[in-house]
Amino acid sequence: METTATRWIDRTGGIAGIAFVLLTLASWFVAASELEGADQTAGTIARDLANRVDVIETGIALATLAAIAGFWFVGSLHLRLTERGPSAAAWAAFGGGVAMVTLILAGSAINSAALVGSLAGDPEVAKTLWVLEEGFRVWFGAPLIMFILGVSIVSINRGDPPRWLGWSGVVATIVAVVNSVLERRVTLALLVFLWVLMLAVTMTIRPQSRQESK
Repeated sequence: METTATRWIDRTGGIAGIAFVLLTLASWFVAASELEGADQTAGTIARDLANRVDVIETGIALATLAAIAGFWFVGSLHLRLTERGPSAAAWAAFGGGVAMVTLILAGSAINSAALVGSLAGDPEVAKTLWVLEEGFRVWFGAPLIMFILGVSIVSINRGDPPRWLGWSGVVATIVAVVNSVLERRVTLALLVFLWVLMLAVTMTIRPQSRQESK
């Protein structure tokens, strides 16, 4: 029963991770704005929000679903990483993962506030909310780096997840740092998310047995 339950948590966590990656990327692309930078006038930003109400609402729904899947993914992954004993790297991965998903949820909440008529109708408030939401995306990089590096260290030290995933995670960490320095270059962001997707797929097809891990 214990082994079956552990495998079930691993597999559902992996599936949730796949959903998290796909839903997050979908929410970003669906609700993407053509505006660049916070130097836009408040009126321009308010008009942009007003013209994208439908797609923003879709993005909010996708981001909320991504957050739900993300919390399950991070929680089940933490159980796997600490199966052979807790470590600073495992807790760093957990903290980074929770922060990463929380930022997505916070960005969704900001987007929801931006659609409230009494707020969006005021250009200055609309710009403030827009800048905050953009800021959440920029801050997303730091916990993502912590998450990837934490998982990679556990993987390299213990062999689970597989060490090839750990070493490729070191590369993904470097890419994520470069991505942050270059201010969210889309191509690099996609490469980093590809690693998270590989991790989720590995959890799905190679679930860990608690009895085997001891």
